[in-house]
Amino acid sequence: NTRDEARLTIAKAICPAVITCNGEVTYTLIVQNTGNTAAVATDNVIIRDTFTPALSNITVELNGEALEAGVGYTYNEETGEFATTEGAVPVPAATYSRDPVTGIVTTTPGVAVITVNGTIG
Repeated sequence: NTRDEARLTIAKAICPAVITCNGEVTYTLIVQNTGNTAAVATDNVIIRDTFTPALSNITVELNGEALEAGVGYTYNEETGEFATTEGAVPVPAATYSRDPVTGIVTTTPGVAVITVNGTIG
């Protein structure tokens, strides 16, 4: 028996590693799904993070496509609190392959990439 479900994990990276005041910064949030079911809009997945220090003048992309403030995400420049809106981040299901000789199953996670660019003030 298998469980039909999405299993999500998130990794976060920042670039550049050393940030100066009034410098540009990029946060990359990589959402991986190792489950056999996609996370779709009706699952109401929300990705939250707090950027410290807070960013100004942010732009947000999902898989290289712009997300609109208030529609795809919310952000508070005072507190640095960021959140995608319910269902704005679908994550495809993982794919699986089995080696015909060894029988070993390899899982390739489904991935969604959120990129947040902004200025440290």
